[in-house]
Amino acid sequence: MESGRRIRRAKGTAVSRETRSATPVEGELPQGRLRGGAIGALGAAVVSMAFMGPATSVAFNTAPGAAKTGFALPVGIVLALLVCLITASTVSAFSGKLPSAGFAFTFNSHAYGKGTGFVSGWLLALAYGAVGPMLFSAMGSFGSQFLSDQFHWRVPWWVISALVLLIIWFVGSRGITSSVKTALIFLVLELGVLLALFGTVIGRGGDSGNSLGPFDPANSLTGTSGIGFGMLWGVLMFVGFESAGTLGEETRNPRRNVPRALFTAVITVGVLYVLSGYVAAIGFGAGHADALAADTSPWSTLSDRYWGRGVAWLFTLTVLNSQFANALSGSTGAVRIIFSLGREGLLSRRLGRTNDRDSPVRAWMTYIGLSAVVTFVVGWLIGPLGTYNLLGSLLGLGIVVLYILMNIGVIRYFWRHHRAEFSVLRHGVLPAAGSVLMLLPIYGLLWPVPSWPYNLVPYILLVWVLIGIGYFVHVRRHKPAVVEAMGRVWEADSTPPPSEATGADQGLSCD
Repeated sequence: MESGRRIRRAKGTAVSRETRSATPVEGELPQGRLRGGAIGALGAAVVSMAFMGPATSVAFNTAPGAAKTGFALPVGIVLALLVCLITASTVSAFSGKLPSAGFAFTFNSHAYGKGTGFVSGWLLALAYGAVGPMLFSAMGSFGSQFLSDQFHWRVPWWVISALVLLIIWFVGSRGITSSVKTALIFLVLELGVLLALFGTVIGRGGDSGNSLGPFDPANSLTGTSGIGFGMLWGVLMFVGFESAGTLGEETRNPRRNVPRALFTAVITVGVLYVLSGYVAAIGFGAGHADALAADTSPWSTLSDRYWGRGVAWLFTLTVLNSQFANALSGSTGAVRIIFSLGREGLLSRRLGRTNDRDSPVRAWMTYIGLSAVVTFVVGWLIGPLGTYNLLGSLLGLGIVVLYILMNIGVIRYFWRHHRAEFSVLRHGVLPAAGSVLMLLPIYGLLWPVPSWPYNLVPYILLVWVLIGIGYFVHVRRHKPAVVEAMGRVWEADSTPPPSEATGADQGLSCD
């Protein structure tokens, strides 16, 4: 009876193509599955775009990006777009061969080996894990300020953060379809408001007319270094686009649709970001580049100037809306990493279970619980906005390191395993160039040395990696079968070949 139930569950669910005949790990129990084919390319793209949080990125990254770039702000954003397109090519190349919720964990396990693969997953868990707490704390702070300014209500930030935590958990635990629909609604709202403001500024000709001056690098306030600094903050705007790679098991025809989703997200939101840089530049004008560089809240200034102070609250509300969509999509990606590590047996196998909606509810509960602890403890120590800045820096550094590892990994993977398909340009030149360019954001994050507690970011990341290495050594020594099974590719396949049916069913009966 149990055997039959396992076989029925195997059909149409996660099957490893590259490790389909792998021997099951002794003592493993049947694990949950994610709902195969639940979303298409558009749904995966929506998650990626919402994760990038367009309104949040525009609101918070324009000021630091313009500090040294000034009127040439869009030049740095264009360079960031090119770098992220290269990384999107890398992720899509991996996803075409290894569609999995494990993302970098699975990719790098095949590219480098088990150890680097685990550390990649460990690092990704920290980076994505930071998304929720940083946004929960920021929404608490902004929400409290918004209610105070508009209605004179005194609501503590942590009350709003707790409410957002519960809503995110409720929506996310209902399954990927619910998450995508909710994210789409909020994404459309924020894009609509941003485009309306951009259209107003362009329609009025800005401060000095609509010209191509902002795209001239010579207009950078501090020359080449200013362009590089603008590129740093431009890259940070794109963090999250790669999250479509975590949806490989839930996307229809993932080998085709995940790459489509990645490029759709990067190009669509990338064009919006470039437009935002152009609008900010012409909104202040060439003659006021210093004012743009010195303004800590340029979009509030622009909305007041071009819309009037009476509707400035609309932009603040849009940012809150963006943060919610960002938190939901970011949490969705983080939960799938936890689920994948639990299913592999590298974390508690209970985290690899799903409910009757095929939703990883235990991973969701764990993630929300840990996020609550970090949000309220760190928020109490350094304040909610301090929490946003600290965890945002941690997220940025961790993700950029992973981008570099994946760019180098795709070269190794295709050269070693799919040499007949190896493209010198796509699998060689582009990822190598992307890796070199990604060193600039790392430099910008580490130098000059930031003030406390932000100077702790590289050390926190280093300690986390060392803990991960130690944990992997422990697992390899005491659970070698778990390590041997790492990196399995779980993909929907309703018609496994007869000769492999037994192996496939056995593999699916394992955690």
